[in-house]
Amino acid sequence: MILAWLRRYWRGLLAALILGGAFLSGSWFGAHQANTAWALKWKQRDADDATALAKRQAEARAEEQRRQGEIDAIERRAEGQIAQAVADADHARAVSDGLHDEAAKLAARLAASERARRAATASGGQAGTTGSELLAELFRRADQRAGELAAIADQARIRGLTCEAAYDALTGASAVEK
Repeated sequence: MILAWLRRYWRGLLAALILGGAFLSGSWFGAHQANTAWALKWKQRDADDATALAKRQAEARAEEQRRQGEIDAIERRAEGQIAQAVADADHARAVSDGLHDEAAKLAARLAASERARRAATASGGQAGTTGSELLAELFRRADQRAGELAAIADQARIRGLTCEAAYDALTGASAVEK
């Protein structure tokens, strides 16, 4: 029965199979071309994205290196300024020590003169510290503390200016904008 049916309609069946095969192969070929075209577009997009990412990373690295270079230069300049401030403080301390020595000598002479006067006027005078010696010691201590505070203030100022310069270098701000 199937055989009889095939003998009767074989030409139409063959034509339908040929047309169906042609349609399916055409559909497959079109889909394959479309998939290939989209794959090429995606590959190109991926390549463009990778290129853009590499460019952005290179720009970011260059900016980071520029900023780090500026900060390093600012730190070197600050270290030099701090070293200069320390040297200036040491020089001021040396000058101050010389002045203190002179003041101590002068106070000792005044004290000796005062004691001699006291000894001549009163037989049972005190042999304690004189006012000139106390003033010389007070001057020495006050000057020493002032020097310490000045050194601290100098370093704090330099560090503050360094911090400000580093911030300006990172943000791109300038003194005119402030």
